[in-house]
Amino acid sequence: MRKSVLPLPMVLLLPLLVGSADGLVSVPDGPPPLWSLISDRQQVRVFRQNDDGPDFAIRGTTRFALRDEYALVAVLRDYAAYPEWLHFVTEVDELAASPDGGRRLRFTTRLPWPLRDREALLESRLLPAPASADQITVALSNRPGLLPPDPAYVRVPRLRGSLAFRRLEGDRVEVDYRLRLDPGGDLPAWLARLLLRDAAHFTLRRLRAAVRQPRYQGHYYSGLDLRGPGRPVQVENVTKPQ
Repeated sequence: MRKSVLPLPMVLLLPLLVGSADGLVSVPDGPPPLWSLISDRQQVRVFRQNDDGPDFAIRGTTRFALRDEYALVAVLRDYAAYPEWLHFVTEVDELAASPDGGRRLRFTTRLPWPLRDREALLESRLLPAPASADQITVALSNRPGLLPPDPAYVRVPRLRGSLAFRRLEGDRVEVDYRLRLDPGGDLPAWLARLLLRDAAHFTLRRLRAAVRQPRYQGHYYSGLDLRGPGRPVQVENVTKPQ
């Protein structure tokens, strides 16, 4: 497997990729009992879905200032640094691209002893947003048959997820991360919920910090119509005046 970069626009994040609509977590918004707030700290809110399904569902949201949108792209291109902000993730490998252009990735995760580490094979796609919406959504869908089993890991049998980025007023962005999965193996329900809560909280918190690091500032990627100080002044930004 080869490691590669991910030349994605502003809102392609976490596991951070691009894929098909079947990966989107189609859960309607609304007051409880649809979602219960289980954590609200350090400007990250985490919710648990209330239903009777066999899988676990989690949602995390955060908002932060983002004047240099190209910093998000720079973070996503830095595969070696993914474990610095993706909680529990130890490595990300890019597999052969899908025939229709979707990204296929292998994620490995390290869980606390005595739990066995997990492996997830995913395909991601960028979902088009309505013309009136200043938002980009990345949908994640599980592809557990992409590789032969690895005895060192428990392969995640079911997973669907989405990562949405929406521009707000005042050079701010809102990130909405959702995940529904069966982690596989012998994992108590209470512990699975605890691990998912921590994964959503720390991933969003560390992502927010990563885009502020000096090494990710001032970049420019041609073909991406974003805002940022690295964009040449002669290039017209049709998305938002600078």
